[in-house]
Amino acid sequence: MSFNCTEFRTFIADGCDRKSFIQNFLNERGLDAPVIQTDGKNHIYVKFPLLMYNPLFRIKTVIAHYDRVTGSPGANDNSAAVFCMLNWAARLNGRRDFHNVRLIFTDGEELSEDGVRSQGAYQLAMLFSRLGIKNDDIFVFDCMGRGSVPVLCENILPKKTPAGFAVRIRALEKSAVKILSSAAGGKWVSLPTAYSDNAGFIANGIPAVAVTMLPSPEAELYLRKGIRPYTWSLFHTADDSLENLTDVSFDLTMRILDALADFRTMAG
Repeated sequence: MSFNCTEFRTFIADGCDRKSFIQNFLNERGLDAPVIQTDGKNHIYVKFPLLMYNPLFRIKTVIAHYDRVTGSPGANDNSAAVFCMLNWAARLNGRRDFHNVRLIFTDGEELSEDGVRSQGAYQLAMLFSRLGIKNDDIFVFDCMGRGSVPVLCENILPKKTPAGFAVRIRALEKSAVKILSSAAGGKWVSLPTAYSDNAGFIANGIPAVAVTMLPSPEAELYLRKGIRPYTWSLFHTADDSLENLTDVSFDLTMRILDALADFRTMAG
């Protein structure tokens, strides 16, 4: 499968009711997808059967934002990741063994002038805290539709970061590296990037990592010479379109997600 299909074209079309699209896609495949409302944002939670969870292992909360900037198709930011995760959800629902995945499509990732506190994930993270959900492994996927090099986004922690939090987030990063390396044959990089929904969780004291994708030449130039990737210049523009996506990204993202489903960390 690829991004070049009727369903994806519908999802990135101007005027698409993206919340309804996601819910209908999941409902048609036997999955309930209720909305979690926080501060006017509509996050979509995928309900898997309880037998898909084993309390001996940590829950893996997997997140992708489905909102987009007005005037942009948002093909890469962030329709590609959402579409891959929708297809992944259908596959997870057919598994015979547990996966421990908590899957959420978030609303309101694109920041306003108010900063991280205006981000939909910030309020969602506050809800997690109130419910006592603080020990999940949280993986955010953003802009996964272009290129063949998975990028682990660097978390630059302030000097005053509590030691315990730093230990937890570094451990989560090591888990992410194992997953990316396994899925991509060892070909991955860690680079400084803009924050995604991981910012809202980190601001609430909950460790989270973000993953994105880049073409190999762009990743290499950024890594060696600090040249900003061309892919990033497409974000929030009319050029963030289907024509600028690559099918190899779909296949690699699906492998990463499958590796994540199989990855297990003992609870506690």
